[in-house]
Amino acid sequence: MQEETEIEEQMNFILLSSTIKPAVAVTARVPGPSVEEQEMWDNCLLSDEIFDAGIDHAAAAVEERKRLEREATDFDIWRGADFLPEEDPNDGELLLDELEQDDILSELLQNARMYISIQLISHINAYCVFG
Repeated sequence: MQEETEIEEQMNFILLSSTIKPAVAVTARVPGPSVEEQEMWDNCLLSDEIFDAGIDHAAAAVEERKRLEREATDFDIWRGADFLPEEDPNDGELLLDELEQDDILSELLQNARMYISIQLISHINAYCVFG
């Protein structure tokens, strides 16, 4: 860094400057509100109206959550587990009963098929004999 500093000190820099003066003097102008705009703001300060630029989504989300919590409390959803049916300790017995009923129905259907088959055969035989 020291070497760079020494090299820079030895260099001759050219300074550019302008001797031309602008033809029109420019004054720094700070833009201010127009008369109509100032009247609008003054009227706004004096009135009770509230300026609304749209929906504040964060506030809307908070309000929606409060509404849902209030409805859950009103409908007593928080204690929903209290209303669940209790488990029946005899579920195994009920399952056995259902299986037993299925077996009985299967046996009845089988007997009905055999009876229909026998009746059908006897009708066919009677038709063939007396036909």
